[in-house]
Amino acid sequence: MNKYQNNILVEELDAIILLNDNYAAQGLFKGYIGTVMANFIEKYGFVVADFSNPIEPGYIQPVIEIKKEDFRVISGSVADQKLVKDFKDLFRNK
Repeated sequence: MNKYQNNILVEELDAIILLNDNYAAQGLFKGYIGTVMANFIEKYGFVVADFSNPIEPGYIQPVIEIKKEDFRVISGSVADQKLVKDFKDLFRNK
């Protein structure tokens, strides 16, 4: 099992993608991509992540707890690279 199949194995600086809109009140939506700062899944069931604006300096959400079932790790696959491009395009078009 690896971090792409099991969120418990996610590491600091891994890119993650949100799988739902559970954080919409904090300005984060399904498909948004963030960076893991710390993994507390085994002890508390969440990671601490930051979500930066991919185009301009600044944060969408600088520090937030994301539950293990609400994200997955971005891989180097073609499909995931398309998701990264789509996320960046959301901010280019604003």
